[in-house]
Amino acid sequence: MNRPTFPHSFVQAPSNDGITEGYMPGFGNDFETEALPGALPQGQNSPQKCNYGIYGEQLSGTAFTAPSHQNERTWCYRIRPSVKHSHRYEKIDLPYWKSAPHIDPDVVSLGQYRWDPVSYGDQALTWLTGMHTMTTAGDVNTQVG
Repeated sequence: MNRPTFPHSFVQAPSNDGITEGYMPGFGNDFETEALPGALPQGQNSPQKCNYGIYGEQLSGTAFTAPSHQNERTWCYRIRPSVKHSHRYEKIDLPYWKSAPHIDPDVVSLGQYRWDPVSYGDQALTWLTGMHTMTTAGDVNTQVG
């Protein structure tokens, strides 16, 4: 079996005993690899602070309607987060440029958002009456965007 050689600046993580190198047995099992020893958190998936200053993110490819035991997911631990909040956007003076929804010309988007659950109180709702618009893209009236 060919074994990769690592430059002196890299450290190879120790492999688990009993597992044949180069083969991951089973189907639908969970596997883990790490580039540096201790990079993966033990006993939890998403610690508040990861070792080496990396960011833990979950990537899910399963529909939310699947039973939890059938959920397929991948935990990625990255050097940089896939989405990074930036500074508050500055409005530029281009009067003919508009972005949807154009409600108030003095309000500028803050960037990425996270929404809390919408509070409806004790109203009796159906699936349709409980729908709530979070954001839009384009203009419904002109059907552009």
